[in-house]
Amino acid sequence: MLNKIFAVALVLLLVTSFGIAVQAETVQGGTFRYGMTTNPRGMFNPILYTEIYDGWVIDAVFDGLIEIDAELQPQPNLAESWEISADGLSITFHLNEGVKFHDGVEVTAKDVEYTYLTILHPEYTGVRYGNFRVLDGAEEYKAGETDFVPGIEVLDDYTIRFSTRQTFAPLLVQMNYGILPSHLLADIPVGQLEMADFNADPIGTGPFTFVEFSTGQHVILEANEEYFRGRPNIDTLVFQKVAAHAAPIYLQQNRVDFIEISPEHYPQVDVMDFVDIYVYEALNYSYIAFNLRQDRFADVHVRQALKYGFDRETYVDIILEGFGIVANAPMPQASWAFSDEAVHDYPYKPELASEMLAEAGWTESGDGVLEKDDMRLEFELLVPEGSRTDEQMALLFQQNMADLGVKVNLMFMDFSSTADRIDAREFDMFAMGWSLSVDPDPYGIWHSTVPWNDPGFYNDRSDELIEMGRSETDMETRQELYAEWQQLINRELPYIFLNYAVTIGAANGRVRGLDTDPGPYGPLVGRQLLRSVWLEQ
Repeated sequence: MLNKIFAVALVLLLVTSFGIAVQAETVQGGTFRYGMTTNPRGMFNPILYTEIYDGWVIDAVFDGLIEIDAELQPQPNLAESWEISADGLSITFHLNEGVKFHDGVEVTAKDVEYTYLTILHPEYTGVRYGNFRVLDGAEEYKAGETDFVPGIEVLDDYTIRFSTRQTFAPLLVQMNYGILPSHLLADIPVGQLEMADFNADPIGTGPFTFVEFSTGQHVILEANEEYFRGRPNIDTLVFQKVAAHAAPIYLQQNRVDFIEISPEHYPQVDVMDFVDIYVYEALNYSYIAFNLRQDRFADVHVRQALKYGFDRETYVDIILEGFGIVANAPMPQASWAFSDEAVHDYPYKPELASEMLAEAGWTESGDGVLEKDDMRLEFELLVPEGSRTDEQMALLFQQNMADLGVKVNLMFMDFSSTADRIDAREFDMFAMGWSLSVDPDPYGIWHSTVPWNDPGFYNDRSDELIEMGRSETDMETRQELYAEWQQLINRELPYIFLNYAVTIGAANGRVRGLDTDPGPYGPLVGRQLLRSVWLEQ
């Protein structure tokens, strides 16, 4: 198991018979190819997208009021500065003046207001309302009881204030959603915004302008010549679709400049002397989710038994080849809120798993599958296809469950189809992962009222702890609240937690300006450094 995160950076020195020369001057020009192994859906709207791969494109095309740096701290972006009131109930943002959308129209506080009012609108079809329902008047506005939100106040063209009725610790770091151009979208009914042509041909303020999306092939962006923070060094940014198994070939043939690779490809890529490898623990975790709406999964002892019955250590050590950390709660170790105190490990104990299932009333049927009250412990597991490690994890899970008398029917599907089934609640169990924001507030995924509560997990104490945690500004107290919440989730197990992610990033050696000692956001600090990296000629 990987217990220590490390980073490897190669520095190229050009040695000649006349001495040593180091190319240090930034070079402009060239095409940066960013490999992605899953195709975006094409929803390039910062308040409507749900898949991380669309988010990669959005990060390059749009700017938020703030951005998060390599130390996971908020920094100015569209907002040049801000003030938090003494009582902690409001934040006033001051925008940079003269910033323009890609069509030449200046950004003002009205665009910021439009973006966040849309998230709160009664007809909003996205999933981010829960992040901002704490704003003063948001719930009344959402319910259609009023046509304005006092918690969003435009003070002048370049100043806007957000206010809450009670303290809300995550508010500042959540103000990083890309700002939308109200002059292009305000006339579209909010309920129809999801069908707008804009989503497939976006216009933001970011360092790159949108050019083309070819399904299953690529997304092409070009440098924004008028970017307010300075034109990017690279001319063209291409998000290149790459089959997961072909990643080493694309690196070998210089067809991608950066790509995240799987553990199985690490040895093959590590010997490429022109490739720099970065290994870092990310704010991610993987899991298998139960559909708690089904009677067979309603008993917590069944869920606990299935977790005891899955050899997650073998999954991490053998299938992931040590590039992972066995997970037992929904807070990655990279988060300041992570706590392993009193969190049970659920080691692989198939005998105990069988005993627990028997005690819960499950008995063997004629064909070897456990039964209870005319229910069979047989279910379908949805698995997004394309990743060897995910597929092998699913096969190991299937075998481990068969040893217990549990029949698992694997259904491998493309990512979008899997997501559609999950959204429609048409699943027994599914395998997936979460990429988390900087603030550990779990409300958007775990509160009983939110759309992303896919398992249908309803627990009053969980909701209470989540609500207390997001309203508490004292860091130590928040840590205590989240520690108790992790213990609760660890006990109730809406998910079988698999692993905290350890990411392997591979960059062509010609790429300069990367973070050579990356934290959870990686060597590109998310996608932020795409505006400043350059390609050595």
